Amino acid sequence: MNKSKSILALLLALVVALCTLTACSSTQTPSTSESAAPTQSAGTDEGADAGETDGQETAGGSGLTRPTTNGQEENSFTVALTDQITTLDPELFMKQVEDNVIVNVYDPLFYLDNDGNIVCALAESYVENEDGSVDVTLRSGVKFHSGDTLVAQDVAYSLSRCANSALCSALVGAMEIAVTDDTHLTLSFPGAGSGAGFQDLMPYIQSMCIVNASYCETVISDPNADMGLNVDGTGSYKLESVAENGDVTLTRFADSWAPASIETIYLKYITGSQETAFEAGDLDYAVYGATNYAIIQGFDNVQTQEQVLNNVVFLILNCVEGQPTADQNVRDAIAHCLSIEDIAAIASSDAGTPAYNIATPLVEYYADVAEHVTVDVEAANALMTEAGYSESNPLPIRLIVVSSYPDWVSACEVIKEQLEQSYFSVTIEQVADTSRYFIQDFDMAMLSVGLTTQFNSYAQLYDDSTGLNLAGANDADVQAAFAAMTDEATTQAAMKAATESRAYIPIYYPTTFFAFDANVNPGPFYTQFSAFMYRDFSWK
Repeated sequence: MNKSKSILALLLALVVALCTLTACSSTQTPSTSESAAPTQSAGTDEGADAGETDGQETAGGSGLTRPTTNGQEENSFTVALTDQITTLDPELFMKQVEDNVIVNVYDPLFYLDNDGNIVCALAESYVENEDGSVDVTLRSGVKFHSGDTLVAQDVAYSLSRCANSALCSALVGAMEIAVTDDTHLTLSFPGAGSGAGFQDLMPYIQSMCIVNASYCETVISDPNADMGLNVDGTGSYKLESVAENGDVTLTRFADSWAPASIETIYLKYITGSQETAFEAGDLDYAVYGATNYAIIQGFDNVQTQEQVLNNVVFLILNCVEGQPTADQNVRDAIAHCLSIEDIAAIASSDAGTPAYNIATPLVEYYADVAEHVTVDVEAANALMTEAGYSESNPLPIRLIVVSSYPDWVSACEVIKEQLEQSYFSVTIEQVADTSRYFIQDFDMAMLSVGLTTQFNSYAQLYDDSTGLNLAGANDADVQAAFAAMTDEATTQAAMKAATESRAYIPIYYPTTFFAFDANVNPGPFYTQFSAFMYRDFSWK
């Protein structure tokens, strides 16, 4: 897949609707570009990539109706949170649900749209210079939620906070900022001649949300400290409250450079099924599985939409030294027990594509280079025997899964059955949130992740310094493969090494199904962020 095509379908890793912005120039000679603030969507699927999804948005018509919220009357919008918010620090968050909030309360300098074009956000315009540097002019008069005015020093300060960022740590040392005055700065790229220039790093630049330096300094003494729930962004919505029960409320920021239509966004913490909550009239929009998606399409007051993601669902194996699953023989035995096709079909309700690579097909230089492990129980038994286990001495495995994903729970039952054909004894533990994933309190776990379309972003999954090494993996060969990445061949070598380490066993690449109240004009889904920007939503 070529670079422009891979960027076109960029994920996870959160959604912004800038459908009316003019793409900034990307020529190699000095150029300028300007863009205007986005306008409201009229409910069309403008943000969907026609090359990756059918872009269909449909409404039912069978006469079935569902109860609805009073959102239209009070100009509010209610969505689900599937995990509790622990921080809204745009550089230090670790959860997708946190990012879904962050993209609505903070802005970066630029975004990539669904066609891979650079669009200006807090930047009003930019000029690419012959030496690879980029002169940036900020929008004038942009306000933070506190009332402070955005200045160029805020951008420099934001970069200083990226060292421990799950999404934009790649910018540290790769991008430098020189401030000229309050509205002008220059981005420099020491590695521009070796594939680390402005265009190459854009997936990370768009992940660097700009914070208010003066506000941050009143909250934290170390720029690398976690801001927690202290928020002062430039986004269209500002944080109103985070309740003890996990609910989050956002209110429209009247002074935003890109104003919203809906006054209040209620993010309701749901420990059960989003589908059930939507059908009970507790939500205005929900994510569906393929099976129930077909049902909800029959309701006459519901509209639906499909979207392919740059996301992979996988099993995480605990590779922390001293753990049984840190043994490569054990991990290889697990792989020989699993029928990826069967597990993928159940976990995705037949809506996912079986995966054999930790990278997705939307990642640049993707190729099906990793070994497809065949189901071979005898081979698994031999590996387990070498690891010191037997039929009379099976290895006990704790497999955790988030309870709010019933298809995943069902898939874990199949995984248990398949593993117990060999020398394993599996206990499934359903958990309400993802807190245990980040402290390796499991032997195996099912989860999903979406990073950028640059495969070096996946190095975070194998690096303890990022906080995203969910497997606790410390494989020198894998780390060396990432360090050697410079071109297509070395990128594919890294994909192969990372996947065959079996720290993460890929299961499937998902398609997401959305259902909305029929009276909502939903904004486009931005594949760059795997979420919606609520400023583009309105009520009919």
